[in-house]
Amino acid sequence: MSLNLLELEQKASQLTADERAELALFLLVTLEPADSGDIESAWQIEAKSRLAEIKRGEATLVSAEDVFDKLHRQLN
Repeated sequence: MSLNLLELEQKASQLTADERAELALFLLVTLEPADSGDIESAWQIEAKSRLAEIKRGEATLVSAEDVFDKLHRQLN
């Protein structure tokens, strides 16, 4: 690991949780391929489609509690 990276890690650890989250988001965005298209727009279209399915009664809803219970059972 380079000295610059170690220095950055040390400085980042001194940021507030909100600042670290903002930095993490910035870093993640910089990892996305430049030619990936409009991902934000695609997610908005997907979210609207899923909401429409819910409103039409076509979607099977599962509570977060059930999802996490199933996950814990699978991991244990």
